[in-house]
Amino acid sequence: MNFKHIFWFEMADYEKIEYLRKFSVAVIGSRMLAEILWRCGVGCIRYIGDVVTPMDVRIDPTYDYLDANDYDVMHPNPDSCVISYPYPHDYKELKRQLRGIDVVVAHKYEDVAAKIAEELGVPFIPKIITTFLPDGVSFFEVKMPQIEENPISYSITCSIQAGEIMRIFTGYELPVIAPEAYVVDLKSKSYLKKVELERI
Repeated sequence: MNFKHIFWFEMADYEKIEYLRKFSVAVIGSRMLAEILWRCGVGCIRYIGDVVTPMDVRIDPTYDYLDANDYDVMHPNPDSCVISYPYPHDYKELKRQLRGIDVVVAHKYEDVAAKIAEELGVPFIPKIITTFLPDGVSFFEVKMPQIEENPISYSITCSIQAGEIMRIFTGYELPVIAPEAYVVDLKSKSYLKKVELERI
């Protein structure tokens, strides 16, 4: 993977970019990723947020510091289809919210989101750079690596994940598929470190 593949507009012709309007993505707990996908032209985004903590405000630059301890919500505008839900803490309700989604991404509540994605038969992306396919390696079969929790790492991860979702939708190239994965490593020359997810 190199940075020329990160930018989705280099990956597809105009017709395929227009085609993105037919897809929907559920994003749990990453407003930055939801906003990137919205700006990329993904047709519908179901954003499932949580109470914003002071730590969230420090890590995610899309929050204002006054958002701490409030319910996180994305507000739609006339040009977008953004549906915002509070995280329900009820499995059946969360599964209902995720029905009809093409890809599920979770930066919070990964275990629950991964289980529902498997049941719905849709790709699942956790808070690292990899994709779990319905007929591939399960999220529950591997050990997730530790990642850096800082604004720069988070921003790079969200940007690359958006590119991976564009790959899934446009078919331009395959995304990174588990057990292969990448994590952001700011000490690395390319800011990315390739890892093989360890089987449990």
